[in-house]
Amino acid sequence: MTTGMHAGQRSRWGALRPGRRARRVILVLGALVLALALAARWKDTLAVHGSDLSRRLIGAHNTVRIEAIYFKAEDAMARLKYRLFGGGGGSPVSGPVLQREQPAAQAGSPSAAAAPSGGVQVEPLPRPAAPDAPPATVPVLYAHTASKGEGVWAPLRLTGPLLSVYTEKHPIFTTFVRPDAARPYATVTLAAFDAGSISLHPVAGTQDPGGPLGVRGPGDIPASVLRGGALIAAFNGGFRWDDGHYGMLVDGMEITPMRDGLATLASYRDGSFRFGIWGSDIVPAPDLVSARQNGIFLIDHGAVSPKIDAGGETWGWVFYKSRQFYTARTAIGLTADGRFVFAAGHDVDARTLALAMQRAGVVTAMQLDINSPYSQMALYEDQSGTLRGFNLADWMAAAPSGFFAGRVRDFVYMTIR
Repeated sequence: MTTGMHAGQRSRWGALRPGRRARRVILVLGALVLALALAARWKDTLAVHGSDLSRRLIGAHNTVRIEAIYFKAEDAMARLKYRLFGGGGGSPVSGPVLQREQPAAQAGSPSAAAAPSGGVQVEPLPRPAAPDAPPATVPVLYAHTASKGEGVWAPLRLTGPLLSVYTEKHPIFTTFVRPDAARPYATVTLAAFDAGSISLHPVAGTQDPGGPLGVRGPGDIPASVLRGGALIAAFNGGFRWDDGHYGMLVDGMEITPMRDGLATLASYRDGSFRFGIWGSDIVPAPDLVSARQNGIFLIDHGAVSPKIDAGGETWGWVFYKSRQFYTARTAIGLTADGRFVFAAGHDVDARTLALAMQRAGVVTAMQLDINSPYSQMALYEDQSGTLRGFNLADWMAAAPSGFFAGRVRDFVYMTIR
């Protein structure tokens, strides 16, 4: 009877007219292509919700094990795709960035930067000798991966009553490099700012970093800042508490407990900021306003960390070595001549991200959050009285307006000092 049923099914299929059969095949193939396209389009969103659900069901440690398998498979597919078809990776800069790049300015004169007042006396940041002149060209890491414009800094100017004047004297310089000979499609986009002319303001998200204290933040840039005209940029913060037990202070309130010995970004009452080790370089003080930790330094005193390929408490509290995670990564750092650098890597591990920053002259750097749903820098400008934002790189998934209200994860926004 079973055989007869299959035979009947085959006969009915075979009885279909050729045109109808062809249309059915086309519909099936079309549905498959559409499903794959939607999966690719919403991959980051699905990954976020899937990861969160997995953590609730099987725990963070087991989820990390699954993610390690996923990242390894994704990296293998990306390398195969490049060998077969070329291309791949993310666009290193966004269209709006390209539209706003200007001819290089003439060198200006340096200006002095004040140290934080009161509390522990910290050496003032060095200032670029000519803030309106570009940094030195970044040497190409691997000649055969070099691309047009790679390593050459282009000045970016923003519109607005305050921003246009500011970026005329202190342009935002952007470039990109390809740091991995085995993955020529991998890019690291760099944005450099005059460190002494900006202030950094950490903000706790509505849920993250989380932690044992149960403290939550507003997850937004204050309305007064949005109206004030001095907002330059906003970028993602660090890992959640569960992924590293890293500390955070905001406006003097402890969001998560600070830990000695970890790399820390600290902001002070006079608008300045510093990088240092909590408990030695940076300690609690009356003028310390906010601080965020995220592991150890990627680069310290110009040298890439000797633990660059390690796991554990280095770049996230995981059981796997960081070189197994080729994904989107972000980091912040300082150059010897006083430029603050934000780096956003696509298809990189901790080592290739650090190498790219080191070649760009960064002497101190700490990693922030990773994976494309969480890796973002948005730049802002005033267009006819309306605040508009655009992402630094096209592959960044979130909207720039996401920093305005109810952001789940912590972040940092940047203003003219």
